[in-house]
Amino acid sequence: MSFELVYTSARRGLRPGASGFCTVAATDGIPRALQDKLESLSGYSYTESLAGSVPPVNHSHMTVRIQRTVYHVLSRIGHVKAEHTNRTNKIAHHLALTSDEIESFDDGPTAMFTDQSFWFSQWDSDPQTLPPDRLPDSYSEPVNGFSAWEEVFGDAGWAGMLGHAIASDFRSVSVIVPNGDQTMALLNEALQLVKAADQWKVCFSTFYTRQTSSAHCHWRFVMDGTSEARHLRARTQGILVDPLGSKTELPDDNPFVQAAREGRPDQAHAMAAAKIRRSGGGALSQPNGDDDEERPERPSVRRRREARLQKKAVQTRSPFDIPEEEYAHVTLEQADAGGSETKRKSSKRKNKAGLILVSVLLLAVIAILVVLGIKQLT
Repeated sequence: MSFELVYTSARRGLRPGASGFCTVAATDGIPRALQDKLESLSGYSYTESLAGSVPPVNHSHMTVRIQRTVYHVLSRIGHVKAEHTNRTNKIAHHLALTSDEIESFDDGPTAMFTDQSFWFSQWDSDPQTLPPDRLPDSYSEPVNGFSAWEEVFGDAGWAGMLGHAIASDFRSVSVIVPNGDQTMALLNEALQLVKAADQWKVCFSTFYTRQTSSAHCHWRFVMDGTSEARHLRARTQGILVDPLGSKTELPDDNPFVQAAREGRPDQAHAMAAAKIRRSGGGALSQPNGDDDEERPERPSVRRRREARLQKKAVQTRSPFDIPEEEYAHVTLEQADAGGSETKRKSSKRKNKAGLILVSVLLLAVIAILVVLGIKQLT
């Protein structure tokens, strides 16, 4: 069952006594834990660089795990007119779908945002309960190559960095863009480089800030001039795409970069597989332009580097690498039984240790008495 939640600043919220920033609408029967999580994903940042311009809308797709259920959370978070206290205001509209429900939407997560009549961009009504299973119409907008990447960054190959990151164990990528006018176009074009079966596994944010970082995000679009952009340039975590503010060069031999430049997204994975075969197997080379063939690497150094890469891959894996079936069949009774069995084993170990200690002390006392008896006889 899908669930919705609308979060903004209002005189009166859906919960009795709530006011200010609060939930003003939600699907009837929404789990309390899910509601709390969606409220925590409603952050929106106003920065000095956005003063005087139209604040961008953040379209995001995140995944959250509530008890035994994985939810795909689609969110539209944007600026609205000042609220009743004349403070800056925002509105966040979230839609949470289960893993089974997304199978009906083959066009991927971005297609869910094309139905603008579904998403709330303002709220002037009283708090209300929304009907269940209210869903947007999914429509995939036609994409013409990588023209947006060419226009914004001057080289369509930069889109290949995002496809490369997903093919390399779902690594995180931050993209610093000059404004938010074309982030959705950049996003849709980059998704061409992701296999259709993996598009729902890609988590993204078109206006990423630290206030929206409470869930894992693979593709992070950051506005240039913001504190987040300055933080990324000072210390990057993951891959940074910043052609307008850095001297980073694209690796010409990267198959995803080549596919984007040539406008052949359907050939990206075939080219990547061919490169792996030619190199004798293993993962794609990292997009930093390093050439390991120029300088031989000692075996010990190679083992340490591989260990670090493996550790990073585990930390940035998609949340779907662990299927729900692996834990969904475990009932509460089985969990309690497992816990009781562990307690019994621990108690047996403690009792055994206590018996050994008593036996040692008893033997020590006997030995002392024997020694004293021998002295008296002599």
